[in-house]
Amino acid sequence: MFNHCCRLPVQRWKTRFFFMKHNNTLNYTEKCRFYSSLQQLFLPTADDDLTPPPQAAAAGELLSALPIEGYSIAVFREAGSLPSDWGRLLPEGNLVLSQAYLQLFEQHSPENMGFAYLMLYKGHQVAGLAVCQLMDFNAMRQIQSLSRAASGTLLNRGFHMLKREVARRINARLIVCGLTQFSGEFAYVFDEQMVSSGLQPRLLAAGIGHLSRLLEEEGWKPSGVLAKDFYAERLPQLQPLSAEGYTPFAFQPNMLMDIREDWHTMDDYLNAMSSKYRIRARRAFKKCKPIRCEELDAEGVHRHLEAMHELYLEVSSQADFNLLELPASYFLALKQAFPGQFRVLAYFHEERLVGFCTALRNGNELEAHFIGFRQHENREYQLYLNMLYDMVRLAIEEERAERLIFSRTAMEIKSSVGAEPKDMYCYIRHFSPYANRFAPLLVQQLQPDSAWQQRHPFSQQED
Repeated sequence: MFNHCCRLPVQRWKTRFFFMKHNNTLNYTEKCRFYSSLQQLFLPTADDDLTPPPQAAAAGELLSALPIEGYSIAVFREAGSLPSDWGRLLPEGNLVLSQAYLQLFEQHSPENMGFAYLMLYKGHQVAGLAVCQLMDFNAMRQIQSLSRAASGTLLNRGFHMLKREVARRINARLIVCGLTQFSGEFAYVFDEQMVSSGLQPRLLAAGIGHLSRLLEEEGWKPSGVLAKDFYAERLPQLQPLSAEGYTPFAFQPNMLMDIREDWHTMDDYLNAMSSKYRIRARRAFKKCKPIRCEELDAEGVHRHLEAMHELYLEVSSQADFNLLELPASYFLALKQAFPGQFRVLAYFHEERLVGFCTALRNGNELEAHFIGFRQHENREYQLYLNMLYDMVRLAIEEERAERLIFSRTAMEIKSSVGAEPKDMYCYIRHFSPYANRFAPLLVQQLQPDSAWQQRHPFSQQED
């Protein structure tokens, strides 16, 4: 899964990098701590050390004391070995952090992804938990917009080429605190009665630090941490992470749509729109009439699994930023394990599967999950737009959800059906203190372009 990147010989790119930063009269040696730290940031450690993420014994380790008095931690490497206290801390109805779902994802996860589950204790009582995924990050491979040809002015093309050259050299072993397969706050949960909001990020940082040392002892040395995704209102609470060396950065917003209490049918939703957007919706429905939509059960998913995975890869390969590539078995396993909570809509043109979309019920919310479609049919029949409307219909008429989570990407078209952006932030930390100073700058420069125009379908004022 993890491709070897093309790169300059080490000595050659070292010289080029420092020429850009300084001038050729500087005489840095490989023994310089600052120089070595920068090497850690750019050298492709994932290519040089092909050790997979450790899959340790099922049982968690004995409780280990944290540097915060009165608190300790246990690390589990398999969801199947988590104690029952894990579920006690979860919000009611939360599926994506449940032991059952985490165990399923382990068994049907991307290649070379490892896992760690942190349980934080106050005395002998569970006070918090965190989910971590262990992966190799290759900027050139996973920021897919960089591999496309540059356009625009000469300056824009030159800047794009510079970003590509930097990205080729960024390979990191990451502890991702959170779930790469979802957009939303799934990194950690604390018992609010036991742990104050100001102490929670300190405990999280201490727990991740403990995990990092444990992984290094086992031969898988992480380069840094990516803690994802946090809504803007949580930033004041997370401020202690900055004192621990973490830097926040804005990422693409999560697209959310609150389901109004007076929406009981799809007609209620359409009638709430301005006439302009209502006409657009009905035009899209008409355009898609040659396409037949069918909800698949587990047998149907199994029958169309190969084609579904092909369509999923066709869409995911076009995304600006993609942290993971799911195996085909994930969709079938999810439908078999959660037949009522995981919905799969398939779209056929003359009995040929041309698209599918999925949604997962998580508490009071409906999560629009992974999709796939053929580009030709999408253009001809407005397939993707109709999928979005079908998600709305599911949320209103069948799931009676309070909110529909559309996730990131394609923000403008999602806003045209009523989704609104909610700013999200991630935190990053490189374990080398010197390299950590440059990490925020690199993240800022390598972020995918996300210029878009928000639509307002429920406003009587035209866009």
